[in-house]
Amino acid sequence: MSNLELLAQVGQLSRTEKFEMVQFLMAALAKEESLKPLDNMVAYRLWSPFDYGDAAQKLMSLLEPKEVK
Repeated sequence: MSNLELLAQVGQLSRTEKFEMVQFLMAALAKEESLKPLDNMVAYRLWSPFDYGDAAQKLMSLLEPKEVK
């Protein structure tokens, strides 16, 4: 089956079926890349800039033009 034929058939699928196809393809790609899927029952740590006021100051200092001697 050619890519054009496949795309034509995918276009005829319902919204739910298209979503299921995307999930299937993403899982297949993750498996090929040896990626571990996220677990819904696990809490993951994420960095947040909340309460990091000094980070904003450091970024601003990097944006300031350097003095020419």
